[in-house]
Amino acid sequence: MPLINLGGISASYSNGTYASNHTLWLELGGRGIDTALMYGDDAQEEVGAAVKWGLERGIPRKDIFLATKIPCCPQKVNATFSTWCAQNPNTWNATANIEHDFETLGVDYVDLMLLHWPCQTMEQTVATYKALQPLVSNGKAKAIGVSNFNATFLEAFLAQDGINDVPPAINQCGYSIHGHGGNDAGAVTPLGRDTATRDMCRKHGVAYSAYSPLGGLSHIDLFHNPTVLAVAAAHNTSAAQVALRWVVQQGVPAVTASMVAAYDKSDLSIFDFVLTDSEMGKLATV
Repeated sequence: MPLINLGGISASYSNGTYASNHTLWLELGGRGIDTALMYGDDAQEEVGAAVKWGLERGIPRKDIFLATKIPCCPQKVNATFSTWCAQNPNTWNATANIEHDFETLGVDYVDLMLLHWPCQTMEQTVATYKALQPLVSNGKAKAIGVSNFNATFLEAFLAQDGINDVPPAINQCGYSIHGHGGNDAGAVTPLGRDTATRDMCRKHGVAYSAYSPLGGLSHIDLFHNPTVLAVAAAHNTSAAQVALRWVVQQGVPAVTASMVAAYDKSDLSIFDFVLTDSEMGKLATV
């Protein structure tokens, strides 16, 4: 999985405020793409069209890392998720979700298929996850994983019978410079947006991946923070580049979003500088 990936939910779902152009991303050199069934058929179809566009222009399929997600219903972990499940009762069947995911993407396989969030109960979560496991043996997914599993739930989940037959390769959670529980607090947030969950993943050999690395979904303002701006000035970079670099320098793949070529180019150039240990420490406590 690339360390920098382009996600972004559909414009129709977000009232036009949070979407991405995946074809542009591929054109500019990006190779990691992230989507989900929850984002809507239009978002899925846009991603599938971007992959097809890339193949037609000579980008090998093996060079495009495509990740998607299916929902876990019923659940009560998050109000947004609960509302979506209630409004889409026909998606409570995991097998049907998987089939619809592939239909809307129009691809033969994905590189990563995630369970988008925990169900209301552990039993429901395990049953839904197990529907993903055959995808690896039948070649429909290179790997499977989970998303929004916090440290406590993840450890209990990994102890369930049958999970380690095909264990989760990745746990994708919200993670950014600010609002991650702090290095020493040991806080465990409901959706795993914390260092405790990151460390629990490492303990069990599960890669930790970050969505909303710029704090957008958690309404965190990184772009006017004095510490972030000072580090950015020292490296002649932007606040966004510093925020992304802080995430990926920990070996955490980041999933961001953009519709603008200049932002995409900026995101892809975060490997041109390295934060010092002191800077990494300061940013961890912002």
